[in-house]
Amino acid sequence: QAQFIMEKYGIPQISTGDMLRAAVKAGTPLGQEAKKVMDAGQLVSDELIIGLVKERITQDDCAKGFLLDGFPRTIPQADAMVANGIHVDHVIEIDVPDEEIVKRMSGRRVHP
Repeated sequence: QAQFIMEKYGIPQISTGDMLRAAVKAGTPLGQEAKKVMDAGQLVSDELIIGLVKERITQDDCAKGFLLDGFPRTIPQADAMVANGIHVDHVIEIDVPDEEIVKRMSGRRVHP
C-alpha cells in the first residue's frame, strides 16, 4: 500500500528505522547521537526521533509531501510533532488482522 501511495503521488516513504540507519551511516550529528544510544542498548528518545524527522522532511524529495510509515506511534510523539511544527494534512490507517500479519511475517526470509 505504501508503494502505491509513493508512486501515485511521487513522495518518499519515511520510516524511523530507515531514517536512523541512514543518519548513523551518514555520520550526522543526530546520527552520531542515535548511535551512542543504540550502542548502549537503549531506546532512541522521541526527541531524537523528532529531530531526525524534522531533518529528513527538509530534503528536496519531500517538497511535494511525504509518507511517514509507522510514526507517530504514541500521543506524546504526535504532540511532539505538533510542538516542532511538523504538520500532517492526511492520515491513512491500514488495519490488518493479526493473523494476516503473522502469516506475512512467517513468509519473510531472515538473515542469520
